[in-house]
Amino acid sequence: MLGIYATGTVPFKDVYLHGLVLDEKGQKMSKSKGNVINPIEAIGEYGSDALRLGIVAARSAGQNQAFSLNKVVAGRNFCNKLWNIARFIEGKLPEDFTLQEPQAQTLADHWIARQLDSAAKSIAEQIEKYRFAEASDAMYHAIWDDVADWYIEASKKQDNPQMLAWVLDTALRIAHPFAPFATETIWQTLGWQKALLISSPWPTPIEYNDIAAAEFEQLQKLVSEARFMVSELPGNAKYELLYQEDSLIADNAELIRHLAKLKSVTQVDQAKGVRLASSNREAWLAVDEETLYEHQTNQEVRLAEAHQLIKNLQGRLGNANYTDKAPARLVEETRQQLAATQELAERLARELDVLK
Repeated sequence: MLGIYATGTVPFKDVYLHGLVLDEKGQKMSKSKGNVINPIEAIGEYGSDALRLGIVAARSAGQNQAFSLNKVVAGRNFCNKLWNIARFIEGKLPEDFTLQEPQAQTLADHWIARQLDSAAKSIAEQIEKYRFAEASDAMYHAIWDDVADWYIEASKKQDNPQMLAWVLDTALRIAHPFAPFATETIWQTLGWQKALLISSPWPTPIEYNDIAAAEFEQLQKLVSEARFMVSELPGNAKYELLYQEDSLIADNAELIRHLAKLKSVTQVDQAKGVRLASSNREAWLAVDEETLYEHQTNQEVRLAEAHQLIKNLQGRLGNANYTDKAPARLVEETRQQLAATQELAERLARELDVLK
């Protein structure tokens, strides 16, 4: 009203209303209760970008939602991850580096080009719809999971400087709306950029091959299952991956060995050990009979424990006294625990089917 009075024009076409920011127990913040989070203190300890990320995360319009400093800590960790990505990539580039149109060469190159293109489109669409939490989540997973966990690791065996620079450039652009200070500071260190990040356009896609991207996803499934199986096996030994006729594994043996932290990747005529069945490939971890028996026994015990826990959780959720009277937060945590335990039980059962 004051804006209309002073200027004669409507100051805002759209107004975004978020719900109350409650404390971590779901109660309204109050000085008398002593549960108020001082934003100035949070900024002083964790940074403004961390607070911004923490507030946006998992927050829907018009809904009162709990908030804790743990989300701010997660935001700070994300900013640190951005710095680490930038430090690694810039360390791989020559001093006189000039960014040109990158060419995707490896399977990982094609995959990350597709992932970042998809993320940029999704983030822009979600922001246009004022779905900031969903946009933040898409950005977070694209950078933390796709760039840091997979592409950076793959690039250590398959170097492509122009592609690395483009990945960093794109990551900073899509993260800027959510972490403007950290991204702008990193941007100023890039020798190939002269303008400010805030005035730079949204990233544009580069050419990639969908088939090559899908093949990298197949490698991811194999590597993820190998990592899981190694973590489940007794002891801390480095295992050998054995495979039969498989051109995808053969062409990427060193990359698989590096990503899965294996002793070696070897083609054989006759394989034995633990088969990596979930990846749908003819691949095994070379495990001796004694270790295999111990592993099978441990998994059978874990499966029995999982089934008992599922029964207990289902009984708790089937009790109206619990679902109606317990705090909503506890009921939701129970549902999440049940879903996670059911997923674990299904995985253990599949693994035991392969072992037997």
